[in-house]
Amino acid sequence: MDPAGDIRWFAARTRNGQWKRISTRLRELGVDHYIPESYHTLLFLHTAKPAALSLVNSGEIGARFLIDHGTRTLLEVPPKQMEDFIRIMDLSPDAECLTDVPLTKGDRVTVAKGPFRGVEGEILETDGTLYLYVRVMSLLCAKIRIPRNHVIPVQTTSSSEKFAKTKKK
Repeated sequence: MDPAGDIRWFAARTRNGQWKRISTRLRELGVDHYIPESYHTLLFLHTAKPAALSLVNSGEIGARFLIDHGTRTLLEVPPKQMEDFIRIMDLSPDAECLTDVPLTKGDRVTVAKGPFRGVEGEILETDGTLYLYVRVMSLLCAKIRIPRNHVIPVQTTSSSEKFAKTKKK
């Protein structure tokens, strides 16, 4: 179990039209947060769990947390997913980049060059156009059009390779 003071990203929903007031109040309180420009009813709080609960339960901000149905607790977004999501939402998708590699729909890739460098996502190819999806848990996906030569496959180790490596030791 994580200590109560661990800083995490928690996902919440706000009422339509409340995002500016909520963002202003969170800035006044010194609470790190992110509200996607194109999806104002979604709020991500970057704080310790007790602080996040206090903000919402006290009525300090008008929001309700999203629940991870697998764990039956507040939906926490892993830091790398949140970082990638923010970069995708905040930057222009029309950047330039790198080597051509064979890819298929569903492949996990990393952007190798340009303003999205380091972002990991999943490939969706439609009518010859390459799209990169960056998922935030089971909550939502951000999609950008990206040249095929901007991405490289994520190196994964199959379970049989892992077994072979442990057996050699």
